[in-house]
Amino acid sequence: MRETTEVKHYRKRKLLPVVEYYDEIRRMGCFTLQDFSRMVGERSMVAYMINEYQRNGYIERIHRNLYTAMDIETGRPMLSRYQIGSRLFPDAYVSHYSAFEVWGYAPRLLDEVYVAAETRFTDFRYNGIFYRRVNPKAESDKERVSGCLVTSLEQTVVDSINNFEKIVGLEAVVECIMRLPKLDVDRLLQCLEKYGNGYLYQKCGYVMEQLQEYVDLPERFYRECREHCASTVRYMIKEAEGLVYHKGWGIYAPVLIGNRDERVDA
Repeated sequence: MRETTEVKHYRKRKLLPVVEYYDEIRRMGCFTLQDFSRMVGERSMVAYMINEYQRNGYIERIHRNLYTAMDIETGRPMLSRYQIGSRLFPDAYVSHYSAFEVWGYAPRLLDEVYVAAETRFTDFRYNGIFYRRVNPKAESDKERVSGCLVTSLEQTVVDSINNFEKIVGLEAVVECIMRLPKLDVDRLLQCLEKYGNGYLYQKCGYVMEQLQEYVDLPERFYRECREHCASTVRYMIKEAEGLVYHKGWGIYAPVLIGNRDERVDA
């Protein structure tokens, strides 16, 4: 059977240096097969070249249809764990404790990255890091830091207090908040308003008041939180021992640090 022109051209291209597109791949950092196909311009070459780049250590597959450029000298990905996390999907961004890490205010680094995305994916491990999906918040306050999309400090505080039991626990969140620079109170209140959750106002008001000597928030923040607090008494940590009732917030919670007035032992 006579060879087609396409197959002849394919075999001819196989003789070209495999590093032909490496600089462009390094510039992209992460890419999909569609990205690579647009760069190469020939669909017939994509599968072959991807296999060759992987075989030679120029790229690695991260997850499904996502690849990362590799540093051929160190053998490690060109992008950080956070940059990878924020590029898993077009709508992805780094959040919760991982956002504190990106901003540089986490006391320790975890071997996992919390990725908020509407696109659903199964948690997976790549290069020793576990990438975990969390539900995104509509109109989440985000910024671009160190080459990745990440929640603002104010959004990170609110998200982390809201989900501390599902993420790293209250103690770890408190450690991060104690290290933060002065927060923008208006952005903080806007983040709370987007949730529209009375219980979250209770939790945030209580936690930040306990840490007032560190966060130095104006009284209007606490006043606003109290105006939106849920009317029911809540337990901040379910089935935990040693909780104390804080009547100013109508909440049973662990004693943190800072102001310990207006409390009644449970």
